[in-house]
Amino acid sequence: MINISASLYDVGHYAVESQNYEQVDCKEFESKGDWMLMLRNAQSEAYFKSWYQKLSAALQFCAGRALNDELSKEQKLVKLLGDIGEKVKSASDHQRQDVLKKEIVSLEEFFKDIKTCHLPLNPALCIKGIDRDACSYFTSNALPLKITFINADPMGENIGVIFKAGDDLRQDMLVLQIIQVMDNIWLQEGLDMQMIIYRCLSTGKAQGLIEMVPDAITLAKIHLHSGLIGPLKENTIKKWFSQHNHLKEDYEKVCSSGTSFK
Repeated sequence: MINISASLYDVGHYAVESQNYEQVDCKEFESKGDWMLMLRNAQSEAYFKSWYQKLSAALQFCAGRALNDELSKEQKLVKLLGDIGEKVKSASDHQRQDVLKKEIVSLEEFFKDIKTCHLPLNPALCIKGIDRDACSYFTSNALPLKITFINADPMGENIGVIFKAGDDLRQDMLVLQIIQVMDNIWLQEGLDMQMIIYRCLSTGKAQGLIEMVPDAITLAKIHLHSGLIGPLKENTIKKWFSQHNHLKEDYEKVCSSGTSFK
């Protein structure tokens, strides 16, 4: 649930600080973009609908035309991803990849019209197209999409994101915020847990965007290497770290980072 009193203060403060897009730095743009998406998508809430509508209208008024135009592009992008996700889900198993490749055309046309767009998940990044060969979907129950955007920065790498429908990502956002606070406390006390906290943004009812962490592996895959009873073994993760850190110094470095193998 959105904190209404804090939101009103935030909108009022934003109105004083900035009246157009050019005056908004990346951090400010990111927070207001998140607010706008969350407020518009929260207007279906029965009890606080009128409050959310007022907050959304106030923020939209304060933002200025350029920022509103940019947010409109982001919303259109999110809607296209949602439509593609639904079509991929409704297709049969052997047709899903073909359906995805076919529907990606709508994203290509979108970028052909608007040229560039800020990434809703991280507005500091600007995207200009789709790498269709790098797009796919995950075979989990929710069938999330793996979408690879072309970075508008010629020196930047392509940007991979996950679009997921079927889960309330507001819960994920809250948990990640708590982990971020905990990591800040640990760092202040001199304890570096080597945390990589990925981005997550709820863009609607039971849908949203998740940052892809490069060179990452899931616990499920680690357990899979240890056979059917891998998840039941206490030393499964310890063995995996040992296999991928052959030098004693590297292995000890992993252990000293505070990693727990149980």
